[in-house]
Amino acid sequence: MRVEQYSSVDTFIHEHREFLLQHEAENNLPLGLSMRIQNGWLPANPPFFAAISDEQGTVGVSVMTSPHALTISALRDTSLVDQATEALTDYLCNHNIELSGVMSAPITTAAFCAAWQAKTGRRPLLSMNERIYTLTEVIPPSSVAGSLKQATNADVEWLAEWLAAFHAEALPTEPVWNWQAVAERQIATGSAWYWEVDGKPVSSLGSSRPTVNGICIGAVSTPRQFRGKGYASNAVAALSQHLLNQGFGFCMLFTDLSNPTSNKIYQAIGFRPLCDVDQYRFEE
Repeated sequence: MRVEQYSSVDTFIHEHREFLLQHEAENNLPLGLSMRIQNGWLPANPPFFAAISDEQGTVGVSVMTSPHALTISALRDTSLVDQATEALTDYLCNHNIELSGVMSAPITTAAFCAAWQAKTGRRPLLSMNERIYTLTEVIPPSSVAGSLKQATNADVEWLAEWLAAFHAEALPTEPVWNWQAVAERQIATGSAWYWEVDGKPVSSLGSSRPTVNGICIGAVSTPRQFRGKGYASNAVAALSQHLLNQGFGFCMLFTDLSNPTSNKIYQAIGFRPLCDVDQYRFEE
């Protein structure tokens, strides 16, 4: 079992694209992040690309855009999980590559965290149990007032505030960003959306990390005073339909398994569970 690190995202994608596409939706993070970088996005720190292989070929790949967690793809064979994660942790330690955390299938994160703690002494702390859902056909929810709008430069201020509030509520252990800059970038790339009622936003969401055939929907945020009115359901359904109409074969999203409401809402509009993902951060 060996690990090869790539300095070129083009080479990495060229050599491992077909492997990742075998489980495209499950691998949406390493694939989507790599394609986003290939298309010109510059993360805060130099990205990390690596492949784990044996004599039969690729076993798995790993991508990291620090300070975010290391992501590990679906493995070719889960019986190789201990060998693969041992090889990856050895490589990371030998090359003094620091991690804030790890994100992958539960069996993979469990093995990686055990190996990482044994080598570094850093204890893994569970950040979130998540589930990846996919949608190929929208089931229209009960209609409500309002319509889907694409955010413009006039929406930067409130969008930045809502992104910060979403982060504080849903992702408190994740790195904090310059939300004004994030809002500006999302608007510039056409990935920021919201549900509007009587000229005012009541629920926001985004599209991100397109892969070859799919695209993610995320950061679905509804202020407390607007919750329970069906705005988020209608916004996600409308954006999903729009993206399917644009030619994507499927939409994807991540849910927090500790939030039964969101998991129920998304299934009601056509999202179907695909696989679970665990995210851990490492104690300093």
